[in-house]
Amino acid sequence: MEEKELKREFELERVILFSDAVFAIIITIMVLEIRIPEDLRHATAEKIAQAFIDLGPRLGAYALSFFLVSVFWVRHLKIFKVLKDYDTPMIARNLFFLFAISLFPFAVSIIAGTISPHNLWALDVYIGVILTGIFAQTLIIQYIVKHKQKLCFSPSTIETTLKWKAHRLNLILTPFAVLAIVAVNLLNMVQYVVYIVMFQMLIVRASAKRYYPKAAKE
Repeated sequence: MEEKELKREFELERVILFSDAVFAIIITIMVLEIRIPEDLRHATAEKIAQAFIDLGPRLGAYALSFFLVSVFWVRHLKIFKVLKDYDTPMIARNLFFLFAISLFPFAVSIIAGTISPHNLWALDVYIGVILTGIFAQTLIIQYIVKHKQKLCFSPSTIETTLKWKAHRLNLILTPFAVLAIVAVNLLNMVQYVVYIVMFQMLIVRASAKRYYPKAAKE
């Protein structure tokens, strides 16, 4: 029995290491988007300065995406540290989450290379990746809470540890956010897409403070 438990623990560790590797690769690929043109060896000082100015949007997109991916990773770490076991449905949900997060380099390249005051559709792609990641990670939490007796070390504290009462709102808010994005696009008001995802995050955060005030003070 002990040998079987050690094997399961090792397999779960492989799942976590694989997930961490995906996060590391995502951040590495994103930073590859930050590069200056190769024909600046004999360029004038003005042209070199302009090249660095043009690099600004890519650097900003990378900084924002690095922050968001880091937030997802920290949350992923907190989720998986409560586990003592895993099963196929949970692995499937984790792979779906990693798929969503792996789209960040693609979203960064689009938003850094195409966004402008007259061309904001790249915001839809970027926000879509964020919402997909939030929804996928919430599915993982939902499954763990539902099967906490089998999967977790301390089943009685899992809902509080993962702040489930707050994060479960994402299962409802995310589809509504998608509908809202479609609506603002039809109304030609794409610039308001950012406020939709910010509003969702604020609702979840406020709910977490309401349901788990002690954790919010820590």
